[in-house]
Amino acid sequence: MVDFTEEETQALPAVMHGLAPEMERIGWDRPLGQLTQNDMHRLIVTAIEAFRAEMAEIASQSEIPF
Repeated sequence: MVDFTEEETQALPAVMHGLAPEMERIGWDRPLGQLTQNDMHRLIVTAIEAFRAEMAEIASQSEIPF
């Protein structure tokens, strides 16, 4: 398992929130092994975009340490 930084841990709820509409579209009861390549691509892109956006927001609120 990956050791997340405090900021990365704080970003995870935003990722989950971003993935929820995609999972609604796909269907929560559908096994991951049955997803199309397009569905997997959309999930991955959505997760990365949400993570990056939240990390940028967290960084914008942080003090510069020097």
